[in-house]
Amino acid sequence: MNKYIKDQNIIQAGDPFLSFCIIAEGSVAASYGSSSASKPFILKKGDVIGIFEFGCKEYSFTYTALEDTQVISYPLKELTQLPALLEGQKDLCQFLVMSMVQNVTKVLTYYRQLFDQQEKLYQYILTAAENYQKLCQLYKLPMKNLSGKDKLQPFSYQQEAPDFWLEGYYQALKAPAMGKNPLLADSAIVMGLLVRCSQDIHTIMYACQDIQDYLDDISHILLNDNNLDLFDLYTDLIFRAKNANKDTPILEDRLKKMLAILQSHPAIDKDLAGMRIQDYEKNLRRDHSYEMASEESLSQIQEKLAHSLDIILEYADSTHAACNEFRKFIEQYRELSDKNSLDRDAEYIRKQLTRLFNIIYTEAFQIALHDPTPPLVVMMFLNFGYVDMELAGIDNAAYLYSIAKSYQGDPENGIYTLYEWISAIFRGEKQPSRNELSQDYIAYVHTLRAQNKIDAQTAQSMQDDTLGKVMYELENMFPVVNKVTHGHYKTFCPIFVEGNVVKHLENALLTPYKLNEALDKILAVDFSAFYRSFLFTDEKVGLKENIDMDIRPDFILMPNVGFSGICWQEIEGMQRSTPGRMMISAFHMENLEKTLVQMIGDFRWELCRRVQGMRWNDVTEHSLTSDYYDYLMFYNKNRDLSQDAREKVKQSLVRARNSYKNMFIMDYTNWVLSESKGTVKLNKIARQIFATYCPFTAKICESLMTNGAFIDSLQQYTVKKKQHLFHLNKIVQKYTAQGKSVPEAIETQIQLTDK
Repeated sequence: MNKYIKDQNIIQAGDPFLSFCIIAEGSVAASYGSSSASKPFILKKGDVIGIFEFGCKEYSFTYTALEDTQVISYPLKELTQLPALLEGQKDLCQFLVMSMVQNVTKVLTYYRQLFDQQEKLYQYILTAAENYQKLCQLYKLPMKNLSGKDKLQPFSYQQEAPDFWLEGYYQALKAPAMGKNPLLADSAIVMGLLVRCSQDIHTIMYACQDIQDYLDDISHILLNDNNLDLFDLYTDLIFRAKNANKDTPILEDRLKKMLAILQSHPAIDKDLAGMRIQDYEKNLRRDHSYEMASEESLSQIQEKLAHSLDIILEYADSTHAACNEFRKFIEQYRELSDKNSLDRDAEYIRKQLTRLFNIIYTEAFQIALHDPTPPLVVMMFLNFGYVDMELAGIDNAAYLYSIAKSYQGDPENGIYTLYEWISAIFRGEKQPSRNELSQDYIAYVHTLRAQNKIDAQTAQSMQDDTLGKVMYELENMFPVVNKVTHGHYKTFCPIFVEGNVVKHLENALLTPYKLNEALDKILAVDFSAFYRSFLFTDEKVGLKENIDMDIRPDFILMPNVGFSGICWQEIEGMQRSTPGRMMISAFHMENLEKTLVQMIGDFRWELCRRVQGMRWNDVTEHSLTSDYYDYLMFYNKNRDLSQDAREKVKQSLVRARNSYKNMFIMDYTNWVLSESKGTVKLNKIARQIFATYCPFTAKICESLMTNGAFIDSLQQYTVKKKQHLFHLNKIVQKYTAQGKSVPEAIETQIQLTDK
């Protein structure tokens, strides 16, 4: 008889299956997966711990005592031992069958509840999104873009769906099991039932995990902690309608129904819902009309911005034909009730506007580079993509006007507005970025020369032509990256439009302070994210040592309202000591920390590939990319991974579209944002790779050492770290013994290693 106190783990998921236990007194929670939303199944007196895993090599559930509990344990290292154990044990057979039938019924009920939840939530969100569009048309107010709308698709299984007859089959078994039918005391029949039940349980739980992931995805469309959701669109519409002196009973009735869903649906975070609803009720009591810190009134600013398009086109000095065409499509764009519509006419208008915008933008920039004081409207155009007050919305346009003069990055610390970035290229301080084909400016010039399109003299002059470099950047990097950082490829238009503003511009504006704050938070977890390895030599003492340098990338703030960021290049040109380049929207509507983590994951992958060259996936030369590539290539044959773990890897690869890089970024995001806080998201193979190449700080490692899932991987890293520090201290002693000063590079390496 084994005894456990309340909240004590009896068995941890992932432990090898060595026994099953019958509960003699007390109760136990059986929890599947790492999702906090997953429902634990309650096992009571007479139930069997391990009933879900007969025939498996390890436990897939975690079993925790809900109160002081006593269990009777039966050793079972191999399934082949079960017939001998059950032989002549009719009471034990009955216990096993009764527990099996009762608990598989619970699991099937949970599955049915989840399936019904996802159906109802999907239909509600789909209807609410359609109603939002109709309400915007009813109130004659601009419709804003719904973030994550592309994820709003009907549920589909990523893995095998449970057979339709399972529920009826196990319901039919209840009566003979409870009636202690002699047939169910036969050891051979019991063994077959237990193994079959275990297989069915795993199929059902895989399906439940699929549904839970789907619920997580679509519930974020309704409500999330970024305020980029349907709830925000509805509340924002109420505020705008009230400010326009419109009656809002229809809208208030729709919102009332939404509040009921937020407060009752199991997939919605109740604490978050309560906080957001409370904020909404507070905001109802204040005026939502435009407030300006500027000395100028709204009407004065409105008067200055009334002819914005004329000012921009006149400044750009574009051709008469281009100006007329741009005006024509701007007018058509204004008339669209849904600026993000996917119908052919809307797509054509956006496509033409994008083409003309890029032409006019490039022409305006060439003039602005020689103009010490461009008009504020032109700076709004260059830094934010602003073109027209009506399209931007008067409040948004006024805010852009108020910050246009003071808006700046921090070039000394590697943060640039696009205007500052292009200006730095024009002054020769920075080189143009690579194009879509990963070709930098110098390589582009050499290609032209090799194709005899230019002579040697022209090639030399092009290499020194800063305006030519500016044009290369504006014609190659700018159009592509502006679209990528906007985040919505199908509805992209570079013009600042009110419909893309899904949270207050002041909160979305990406300042150097906000960027550094978020970056420092990430580097407090993954301190070596931007380390580069170089060979340090000192021939006088016969020293050759690999040392690290912390080289942060340049960040360029793109002139758009966007939802994404991108690591455009990991180094500049071919020099590994140069900073990488990361681009992100000037007004970032998504969670900044998560976006930066994804960008850094991208950077880590690409930098390792650059350093390793042709051997980036050669496992004989260990590196982050080669080890991770090997892990994904052969995960299905990896004996260190359970069948559950393999299925989860398979499902994750589907979500990553079978891209190893995308899968790595997904895992890296979980590593930094979840695993650093002790939330288990990765399997032990992936965790070992990240602990080796993307280690946590010493403080985080120490806090995780009490968590069994992290002990092995963190202990291995800690040992290697101590060995490296011991080696570095030996080098210091060598210099000290010879009466020489320790090189700064070695001292810096000790500091970087000991974080």
